[in-house]
Amino acid sequence: MRLRDVVVIILDDLRPELPAYGCNHTTAPAMTKLAEESVVFRSAYAQQALCAPSRNSFLSGRSPDQTKAWQFIDHFREVGPDWTTLPGAFKRNGYDAVGAGKVFHENLPPYWDMPRSWDDRMNNTSWEEWLYPSEPTCPGNTTWCAVDSQNASDFEDTQISVRLGDLLKNATRPYFLAAGFRKPHLQWRFPKEYLSSQDPGVSPLQTAPIDAPALSFHVPYSEFSRFADVDACGGAGAMGPATPYPVECQIAWRRGYYSSVAFVDAQVGKLLDLISDDDRTIVALFGDHGWHLGDGAEWEKFTNFENSVRVPLMIRAKGLLEPATRSDPVELVDLYPTLAALAGIDISFVANETAPLAGRDLFSSSSSTTVFARSQFPRCVGGENYNDNYYVNRSYPLWYLNDCNDVPRELFTHMGYSIRNETWRFTAWFEWDGDALAPRTQVAIELYNHTDDDGTCGTGAFDVETRNIANAADPKLIRDLNASLCALFDDVCSTS
Repeated sequence: MRLRDVVVIILDDLRPELPAYGCNHTTAPAMTKLAEESVVFRSAYAQQALCAPSRNSFLSGRSPDQTKAWQFIDHFREVGPDWTTLPGAFKRNGYDAVGAGKVFHENLPPYWDMPRSWDDRMNNTSWEEWLYPSEPTCPGNTTWCAVDSQNASDFEDTQISVRLGDLLKNATRPYFLAAGFRKPHLQWRFPKEYLSSQDPGVSPLQTAPIDAPALSFHVPYSEFSRFADVDACGGAGAMGPATPYPVECQIAWRRGYYSSVAFVDAQVGKLLDLISDDDRTIVALFGDHGWHLGDGAEWEKFTNFENSVRVPLMIRAKGLLEPATRSDPVELVDLYPTLAALAGIDISFVANETAPLAGRDLFSSSSSTTVFARSQFPRCVGGENYNDNYYVNRSYPLWYLNDCNDVPRELFTHMGYSIRNETWRFTAWFEWDGDALAPRTQVAIELYNHTDDDGTCGTGAFDVETRNIANAADPKLIRDLNASLCALFDDVCSTS
């Protein structure tokens, strides 16, 4: 009997603000239908709120501290040359492992980890064109634009189902297919018919969490810094962490984001329609990390706050899983062992590799429930210390922190580690030892109460972290959470 096919759908910057999560002000019928047939996880978390580290993590099955890839410069092959990736595991089990779009971040690891992770037959002279077809930008260099429908074919996300269609129709061997959709990543460019007619309003949480340490915040906004309409609204760095943008600017940007979600949802639907035997096809859909839409006066990702690291995750496996909703904390690193177990493939070879998998099988009766989900993010204070062109001659006050995207990991100044259970988000910030590539002294902590947050819009899941209560909390609770964090991150506190 033929093994089950596997389709993995990755969406860039997609926060779980979808109808499947009680957010009916958004439009996503394809993902809603998939959710109705899936196990939907309301508390799923990325291990880092940045594309490359997150993808290095869940595709290798290892945490960012294992991959040592916390920015755009490094990749997991530098420390794990023998590691078998998620697609590589299926390839080793006789699958055709293929993909298109943004799966690994751009060309990381080198050449998309070809040929280790992917089927050699796809490595042809049009490989770069296959992976990264060009896409026009918005006129006037704005964050979003709605274009004529006849131009829809030039969107990379519209080409994914076209490029993978023949494979899905003519497969003779079981396949592992990874489809990496770029939306709703900036720019929010989409056909006019997807432009939302609703006023999206603004987040009710218009100020930064009270008493949060300066290290918590991502300012200036590195992605926003490229766009003219952001400049017109005050600029990417003019706003401090407690200063919201003008309401009309926030509404325009939120509308662009939601419209982009509607567009990419339609492309997801086209891909799902191509699956000829969905009774024997496992489908996993998720975001690589979250995104701030003005909540807590934050935009973009690059933080350890809830909205930066929480993602949608739904897994459909007809005949194996009954549709359900789960609220226990889970992690994207859980995908590797979970999909392998659902497909029934052998991954015993991982035991002989230099680092163990960081996740667990989400449906195994012998696998204990995850008490905490883990996330982390570096900080780089003092831009004048860097030689990279982006940072030269930039000296910021403490709250004016960059995201470390292009900073050598030896020059990080801090690392923030965060854990989340069903009640609390606890985050601890450490000074960084660039020589050891490890945290050193703990310098700040955060605690946020999520007691009334069930992961849906109905309970204000996107506007919960209003105040850091670490200083007012029961000291025993802080000690217990701190001990859990230290243990979960390989005892990061041993040197503090």
